Amino acid sequence: MSTGISSPPAVQAPFVRTAVCGAVFRVELNRPEARNPLGPDMIQALMQALDRAEGMAAVRAILFTASGQAFSAGGDLGNIADRLAVKPGADGNDPIAVGNRRYGEFLTRLVQSSKVTVACVHGPAMGGGAGLACAVDICIGSPVARFGFPEAGIGLVPGQILPFVSARLGAQTARRLMLTGERIDAAEAYRIGVLDYLAESQEALPPLAREVLKRIVATAPAAGAATKRLLAQMRALAGQPAEALSSYLDAAALVFAQQMRSEAVEGVTAARERRPARWSVGAELPPLGDD
Repeated sequence: MSTGISSPPAVQAPFVRTAVCGAVFRVELNRPEARNPLGPDMIQALMQALDRAEGMAAVRAILFTASGQAFSAGGDLGNIADRLAVKPGADGNDPIAVGNRRYGEFLTRLVQSSKVTVACVHGPAMGGGAGLACAVDICIGSPVARFGFPEAGIGLVPGQILPFVSARLGAQTARRLMLTGERIDAAEAYRIGVLDYLAESQEALPPLAREVLKRIVATAPAAGAATKRLLAQMRALAGQPAEALSSYLDAAALVFAQQMRSEAVEGVTAARERRPARWSVGAELPPLGDD
């Protein structure tokens, strides 16, 4: 997907490409054949890209895009059997929980960035991909963008992304989307606030992204960074201190690992076999109204 911001790649990581164009540092998820899943290598590459952008004084905005048809399918469950087979290390920590926690660490560092963070979503963004869209300062989407949180449907929990989704959408909207697994289109995403800007067409997405970035880099650098610090202080005043968030994400990673080792084994298998999971087969619903 092109945003019209081009320059020779500055870093070539296995699953992430980065480039600098003026005051904009572009981070492109680049595993299109697998719909840009957020596996350990991808997360590590995103961490490194974020660190590099933070260290560049001339950079004012960090832009997240993705190659291929999808923005991101979310967590990488293609190797679930291998992950289940890994034993705890000498410290006794569950390796699944440790891996899951890394994404929460990345999102925490992302929301704490001194740069203005922007996502340009041109296609489906599911699970962790939708979480990334909610964690940035400004999210721009095309009419074919789609969002959803399918974790509960396959026996998992969206624990690492939940604080960031809830902060953007409010607790009740996050509750609705995560407990039903509902997929929403771009129009609904714009209505509820996942998207801050909605392009009129797929072709209109790049010029819209450029216009938003132009507005960002036109603001005073120190004023923008100071505004972000003040916003972070407001979150703390609202009862979201950094220590509480870290403790929550630690606990959420353990719950994720427990689910990965239990219901998710059936949930992921059922999804791959394109059949209902065992817990949904034969479930009766009460008659409602004129049913």
